[in-house]
Amino acid sequence: MRPWNLLVILLAFGGHPKVSSASAEHLVQAHAAANQSLFWGSYRPNLYFGTRTRSAETLMTGLMWFGVNEVSGETLKNIRHTCEQGDDLSGYAWQKHDGRSYGSQEIADNLNRVGIRNEYFKSPGGDHGGDWSVRVSGEALDANHQTDVSLVFYVTLDGNGELSVDRSGPEPILRGNSKELGDFMVTIVDGAHTKAPATPPYPDTYDLPDISKTLVTKYRMPQEHIWKSKELLQQHLLEVAQRRINTYTSPYPHPAHIFAVEDNPEEKPNLVMFQKMVSTPFQFDVVFLSGSARSHDESLVASDAAELSGAALDKRLDAAAAQFDNRFEETFHLQAKGYSEDRISFAQSLLGNMLGGLGYFHGTSIVDRALEGMDETEPVDFIEDGPEEEEDSDYFDGGQSKSKAAERPAPAPKLEGPTSLFTAVPSRPFFPRGFLWDEGFHQLLIGAWDNDLSLDILSHWTSLIDKKGWVGREQILGDEARSKVPQEFQTQYPHFANPPTLIMGFMKYMERLSSADQALASLSSETIGSSSEINVLRNRHLHDKELAGKFLNSVYPKLKLQYEWFRETQWGDVTTGGRRSSGEGYRWRGRKETHTLTSGLDDYPRGPSPHAGELHVDLLSWVTFYAKTLKTIATELGETKDAKMFSDDLEVQLASLEELHWDPKSSSFTDLTIDERGISVHVVHKGYMSLFPLLLGLLPADSPRLKPILDLIEDPNHLWTPYGIASLSQDDPYFGTGENYWRGPIWVNINYLILSSLHKSYAHVAGPCQQQAQRIYTNLRTNVVENVFKEYQRTGYVWEQYGAEDGQGKRSHPFTGWTALITLIMAEQY
Repeated sequence: MRPWNLLVILLAFGGHPKVSSASAEHLVQAHAAANQSLFWGSYRPNLYFGTRTRSAETLMTGLMWFGVNEVSGETLKNIRHTCEQGDDLSGYAWQKHDGRSYGSQEIADNLNRVGIRNEYFKSPGGDHGGDWSVRVSGEALDANHQTDVSLVFYVTLDGNGELSVDRSGPEPILRGNSKELGDFMVTIVDGAHTKAPATPPYPDTYDLPDISKTLVTKYRMPQEHIWKSKELLQQHLLEVAQRRINTYTSPYPHPAHIFAVEDNPEEKPNLVMFQKMVSTPFQFDVVFLSGSARSHDESLVASDAAELSGAALDKRLDAAAAQFDNRFEETFHLQAKGYSEDRISFAQSLLGNMLGGLGYFHGTSIVDRALEGMDETEPVDFIEDGPEEEEDSDYFDGGQSKSKAAERPAPAPKLEGPTSLFTAVPSRPFFPRGFLWDEGFHQLLIGAWDNDLSLDILSHWTSLIDKKGWVGREQILGDEARSKVPQEFQTQYPHFANPPTLIMGFMKYMERLSSADQALASLSSETIGSSSEINVLRNRHLHDKELAGKFLNSVYPKLKLQYEWFRETQWGDVTTGGRRSSGEGYRWRGRKETHTLTSGLDDYPRGPSPHAGELHVDLLSWVTFYAKTLKTIATELGETKDAKMFSDDLEVQLASLEELHWDPKSSSFTDLTIDERGISVHVVHKGYMSLFPLLLGLLPADSPRLKPILDLIEDPNHLWTPYGIASLSQDDPYFGTGENYWRGPIWVNINYLILSSLHKSYAHVAGPCQQQAQRIYTNLRTNVVENVFKEYQRTGYVWEQYGAEDGQGKRSHPFTGWTALITLIMAEQY
């Protein structure tokens, strides 16, 4: 990593010109150690396996495979590379992953009849993130039938640098150099029992590759297409296979020979593919070596890989797996709670696949700023209408006249950036990118496992908040990310919000910080700053008061900016329709007839038609929780004036929830709209919307509103099911209708918030509803955990949502975004 990057990191974490030289050096050392620990990783979550660095110009790797048991048109269609639900795998997930240096993933590919394991191990050292290995091993899914497989491991250089293939030894070696990585080498070491497919004897006239060796092909790809490795491989193999089938006919070659790659004379490649033709069982190690991590000054040689391959790697992987198991128990205490081994392995996989799904993204995004800065007294919102609303205007005019509609500016989407983001993703096959709505939930689990990893991610997201306070709800950075997103959803609008869930991650950090021992008895601050030990790195911002202060000072201005942006752009009219309130109200911009995508609750029923006089209870709850979080941070930083301001805001906002959104008739919190008479009315759709003041811990234990909410949760005619709390009352006319996304199905993130609030605010706090809260908590926790585990056993996956009628998993899978919060529910860590 270049030295100037350290200065950028320091400034990003709030470096100030008046810090002492010793203090500045300490901070530089701390951030250098952290960045080295995280520089390399399995940061291509959209692939079954791939690595890259956390830098814009990067070396990227990936793994592809396909069966070579027959020659057919399906063979090349069945090349596995990107995670796809259509691949119909019976299961794949990182069973263990520590987020920094170790991971183990298992993949069951029925169509190609092979089970594959990837084991990733990183060794620190040098100036460029150290060395790493990935062990690729496999077995036939049917033990009685051996299968032949082609595996292709590729290396591509996205940016400036050089790659070359050294063929001077028995196996090819990739050598390279780049500004970010210096000199490096990639080599493949076969396992002792790995063998090539058995092929028949051929006539002497056949000129076929030796598939017992590692085969190589290389290309020079246009920079904008560098990520399209699979398409290139398919085209290459199609041409090679057609030629061999036409040339060698008596007999036809074995499929492994038909689909073997052919080298080409490219002298300046930026993409190199290594192909292994193997029969099950098989094993080989791919080793990346950094020149700066060597103890000698000579050129890298194949023997340098010995410590990261073969028997030496066996020991390292075994030790890393044992360390993961021990740390998992020390963190979550599931064995101590009496959980069985299969349930503990399940919980480990939830954490592992979330951490194995971390991604680093860099590229441009599409933003339409045509409506930014318009007078909000005339609310006009761009809307991407779906087929059900084709007759509606492309804008929601909030009751404006046709003349007003004609004054609206035309849409003007433009590329902005490039920017970078380090983030978790909701779903590797379906949502392999950053989502603002999801990320705050992700950080609840990641922060419990690795405090400083979570802060690093939160810092990346906070850096995206622009000078006005806006951050896009989806971070679709670059062509590769856009390839997974329908065009109508690619554009982001800076007057549209999304639930500011990141503040949950910041609040959890404040809770950890307040309970942490502020000094390690055995470690000095200098050791904390410079150590590369993971147990030190993951808690530096808990045990080093100076680092904690610098971090909070760096993010606090951006968080304040976003809070004010919400209040200025998402405000609602608290006086229209006969309302007589002096409080605060808010309205999600971007609502259309049946969807409010900006709220995160997409198709949850709102008012009968969009209206500028609407007030949304969930949005006021989020803004209130934001004020509560900022008050906590301001107090920690000694910003007494700000703390008083947020305290005053909080008082007004809590009163507004009661005054505006509580409906005595239905005994529930509701949205508000304006009816055809021009009068403000409550919009009653009992469900998750009714629970938001409870979900975010905004109701005291003695609140008179608590009993009706708990009754609603516990009522089987409304929200209670044997599998978890349904998103919409089973008595609501919209239950199970239309898209049925948030109209009944059970979502783990909201069930987690219910359990968290019950556990922290009501079940263990004296009050009139304490026993009811305890009963609901105990039963709900059991129902949610057991149903998600049961479906995991039945299907091999955890799911985006679960059916309210039968508990069955629905939609995208594996969904180890917020569904992975099951691990915290099992651990009772909220």
